[in-house]
Amino acid sequence: MLIQIILLLIVAVIAIRLAVKFKAKEISGREFFGWLFIWLVSAVIIIWPEVTVWLANSVGVGRGSDLVIYLGMIFLFYSVFRVFLRLEKIEKNLTKLVSQEALRDYDEHK
Repeated sequence: MLIQIILLLIVAVIAIRLAVKFKAKEISGREFFGWLFIWLVSAVIIIWPEVTVWLANSVGVGRGSDLVIYLGMIFLFYSVFRVFLRLEKIEKNLTKLVSQEALRDYDEHK
């Protein structure tokens, strides 16, 4: 029971920080509602952990905690993949920008 209270407090703090970032326009509405959905699902699972057992049994996984770990791993790998793609795009844009700046400097000093 104590762990549920602690975890719910952590989720609440994260949700509040998320709302502050949304209000300050640091994240888009799509990002806000996506993350809010994830944290609300987390809160439901914390309050009613038997939901994960029911879901796990529905899809053929033995324990609810196993299902949470599997889904968490998939989510983390997907997130890392998206960050990797975003970094690649930033790197290409930076290379292009530096090349353009170097050519402009070269033309000015000719």
